[in-house]
Amino acid sequence: MGKKIPALFIVFSLAAFSTLYSQEIDAPQEPAPQEFTDNSDEIIMDSITEELPEYIEEDLLPVEETQGSEQETAGEAEETEETEAPEETALPRKELTLPMPDENAEIERFRRQYLDPKWTQVLYNALEGAIDYRLYVRNALAESGLPPELEYLPIVESNYKTNAKSKSGALGLWQFMANSVWPFLTLNDYVDERLDPWKETDAALKKLQDNYKTFGDWLIAIAAYNCGAGAMTRALAKLSKDDTKDFWTLCEKKLIPAQTQAYVPKLLAIADLCINCAHYGIELPLHEEEYEVLFNEKNAVFDYISVDKAYSIATLAQTMRIDTQELKRLNPSFVLGFTHPSVKSQIRLPAGMQEIAQSALETMEPIDFPIKYTVVQGDSLWAISRRYGCTVSQICELNGIKENAILKIGKILYIPSK
Repeated sequence: MGKKIPALFIVFSLAAFSTLYSQEIDAPQEPAPQEFTDNSDEIIMDSITEELPEYIEEDLLPVEETQGSEQETAGEAEETEETEAPEETALPRKELTLPMPDENAEIERFRRQYLDPKWTQVLYNALEGAIDYRLYVRNALAESGLPPELEYLPIVESNYKTNAKSKSGALGLWQFMANSVWPFLTLNDYVDERLDPWKETDAALKKLQDNYKTFGDWLIAIAAYNCGAGAMTRALAKLSKDDTKDFWTLCEKKLIPAQTQAYVPKLLAIADLCINCAHYGIELPLHEEEYEVLFNEKNAVFDYISVDKAYSIATLAQTMRIDTQELKRLNPSFVLGFTHPSVKSQIRLPAGMQEIAQSALETMEPIDFPIKYTVVQGDSLWAISRRYGCTVSQICELNGIKENAILKIGKILYIPSK
């Protein structure tokens, strides 16, 4: 048997071995420097990108840096807004040729009304529906040297409706009253030229020109078109010598009717919106291109034939083999459907149709009125009118004579049928 190892020695050796073994296990195992790669940021980004694709790199910044970045971004945004603001602002507003105050409550009221989408659409429809006549009005204004804003006066008057009739009896595109047609238009039992948009336009512009020559101020001239030149003359006479003789003073002192006080501001507001629709951010039909290139009835390019007897417009259209309603539309002033029985009349035709119409007329018979009266000695217009149950004016209108005309024996008079 060998020598025995003391127990104390064995215990001591085991304790020492245990301590050394523990230190070796706990010691960190440092990898070689060249093999170390810190990809923790990539791991974090990959993980976030997989879960929330909308994140961006700035979202991962520490709170302090993120706030700073947001402030810088906000500052840049404000700076960008300030820089880009002029680009987003509407186009500059064009000045009207008619004088318009910078601030006026009535003008602003109408402007706000028509900027409401519902009323903008009303304005759009009126302008678009007026294309058959607007270009003629625009051209006539330019040729006469009148303010271009007058193109929009029929909007105020009738919404560009050729058959519009007011409660007071005003009729047509420009709303002439029966007592104000002379000497501008013809009105009798057979013809009412207020219904002819081309003739009524010429008459309205002539009347406006006369007003301007009388008053020397366009706003007053336009107001007088509404209330009458006589009423305007009386209103101006009520101003003192210290008063400014302009439209706004007349309104301030309430010397003209309330309707007339609103009439001019409404025109100015509508004209401003139409001419500056891009400035106000609304879309309206300007028809600038059509005005430049159109050469047809929209610019009043027609042919005409003259007659001095009663010819049916419908029969003429059928004989010419053109649309009856179209020929009637071009000749709306013949209220009974035929030309005047004894006064020279012009029939308006589509361009290029004059020869066809003339040939058609040669095959047509004029309307033969049932009553033809031959004047005898002692006759008077009053006695003839009593005999046939009509008025003296009807006989005169039908025969193109004046009420004080001297009747010659043997003269043929046409008597209106009952």
